[in-house]
Amino acid sequence: MAAFRTRLFVVAAVTVMSATCLETTFTHSAYLDSAHEKYYLQWMYDADIITFRVEVATLGYVGFGISPNGDMTGSDIVTGFVTDQGDTFFYDRYATARATPTIDASQDWTLEASGENGTHTFLQFSRNLVLCDDTDRTIKAGTTRVIWAYHEEDPRHDTELMYHGETRGARSLMLLSGPQLTGEMPEDVQSMEFLNDAYAVPYKRVTNYLYRGFKVPDVGGKKHVIAFEPVVQPGHEGLVHHIFLYACLEDLNPDLYDGVQHLRQSPDYPEDWRSCKVTIIAWDVGGAGIHYPEQVGLSVGAPGDPTFLLMETHYNNVQHKKGIKDSSGIRLLYTSQLREYDLGFMQLGMEVRRTQAIPPGCQSFVSVGTCYPDCLENAMEEESIDKINVVGVHFHAHLAARKMRMRHVRNGVELPWLGSDENFDFNFQQTVRLQREVEVLKGDYLILECTYNTEDRRETTYGGARTQDEMCLGHILHYPNMKLRRCKSNPHRAAYLAALGATGVTFSAAKNDFVVTRPPHMAGKTMKKLLHHFASWNEELRQKFQEVQITGNTSAICLKKDSSYEEYHQQKVTMREPPPVILRPYKETDVCKTPRTSTVASSVKLRKESNEYINGIHGAKRKSARKRGSRRKTRKNHRKLNLSPWRHHSGARKTGW
Repeated sequence: MAAFRTRLFVVAAVTVMSATCLETTFTHSAYLDSAHEKYYLQWMYDADIITFRVEVATLGYVGFGISPNGDMTGSDIVTGFVTDQGDTFFYDRYATARATPTIDASQDWTLEASGENGTHTFLQFSRNLVLCDDTDRTIKAGTTRVIWAYHEEDPRHDTELMYHGETRGARSLMLLSGPQLTGEMPEDVQSMEFLNDAYAVPYKRVTNYLYRGFKVPDVGGKKHVIAFEPVVQPGHEGLVHHIFLYACLEDLNPDLYDGVQHLRQSPDYPEDWRSCKVTIIAWDVGGAGIHYPEQVGLSVGAPGDPTFLLMETHYNNVQHKKGIKDSSGIRLLYTSQLREYDLGFMQLGMEVRRTQAIPPGCQSFVSVGTCYPDCLENAMEEESIDKINVVGVHFHAHLAARKMRMRHVRNGVELPWLGSDENFDFNFQQTVRLQREVEVLKGDYLILECTYNTEDRRETTYGGARTQDEMCLGHILHYPNMKLRRCKSNPHRAAYLAALGATGVTFSAAKNDFVVTRPPHMAGKTMKKLLHHFASWNEELRQKFQEVQITGNTSAICLKKDSSYEEYHQQKVTMREPPPVILRPYKETDVCKTPRTSTVASSVKLRKESNEYINGIHGAKRKSARKRGSRRKTRKNHRKLNLSPWRHHSGARKTGW
């Protein structure tokens, strides 16, 4: 691409700098258009400010916005274009309908650089993460919907915008995740791929789970996987919903099963594959791969590391297309330059089974899975450690999910959430590196909450593998590694039966389920049977089911690398008491209502009380934030003088818009 003409606006001065220089500071990037060739976004952020740079294949105007739901209505938008004379016109706008967005009276987005060559326009701009303004949207951790548009021509008038037509779109991004890359790759980095082999995707069913076995290549001793990447066959982005790699609880013969594949429901599905419960890699639709932090790597090739892996590919063939052959999979990047710690990958939340039950007609129903302290503590004691350090989080759910939250409780006090996604998007499920790693100590609870909306459903939604079923899964990436692989819980079936009116319950080996013994008119019936006879749900019953999630007895899963499949099965049946009440729930501070000093002091106090104080941002970042704050203050003074919205100028100033 040819070099851009670039200017940087600093108060009243114009400074020339190269586009390449600007690019070196960005930590994240993504193409927003589906073809991955027209609209390229880069961004970086610090404690207060986020900076974007867009490069768009047009010589006309460019639009970018933060949206509540991927739609234009309610969005915080900026538009800009560079004229043939080299002037740049840039406006902060907002949209109240699907119409030309209104120019904001408070111009809170700051243009920092702009330019165009013979084919592309670029704009670089920044804003505060939090703007206490009704026409601006706060940028928070979790999924953010961004919208984009462009036109082939400059507007005829400085404030005018022609209709963009089909050159528009929306995409979900994790704007405030940790950096995508950790620096240059080692010189000796190599890759191993686990790919399906032109698999003929079934078309009669929407949901299909394919399992394929792989013998792990001999890598010549211990190596560290430092990154993974999805390998999705072009054109199949909407078909491949997720890909997981599993190790097995029991040693399997890798030569026997290498290249063998079966659907989940196949009668030939090997029985010993059912022990493959240890997740080591999880990728979901819309997400990218991840580079692990510099100090950790996933161990392969060492004694005790798996020699056989089972890959699960979830195909979501909504349109029942015929004749599709897929060769998607996962690529692992590894090096012999070993890092300080082995990476651990632990699954939290709820087991995928029918003890997750969500009533129909709910605007906001919360499912809860708890990792109990004794499970964590025992695993730590086996490794002779007192804590683990969490460096990443991954959420997974299906179509009814709206919010995901990983809560962290110590001594009855809830600490800041390990992860939170208030705008969960089924089509965008990205592993997120934390901005700062978090310590989890012995005695801590880790609680995954999943919030669902079933207002458009008439029947009970159960936990299950189908896309229309639900899941409530969370994963943490941590170090040092432990044998613990799953730390989860589900509401116990007996608790549901009590909510449905049962006064006596027992386990039936014949039905492999809990059944009612009292009262007589319900005797012998399971939860599924009782729910089948409910013609309609009322608010009282919905509330009882919600109480079961929060305060009911549970069955807890504490699955380690060396657990037996029989032990795992027994854990699903055993009843445990519900977790204790959180004495001091964590609440996010509304910085628009709370002075900044109070917010910082409150955060510090909470960390000290829980022995979890985390240092603030590095001095260099604080210095950068102060510099930007000074620039912003000066620009704000310009606005008070009724100067024009940000415009770069290279010649005679135009008049009258």
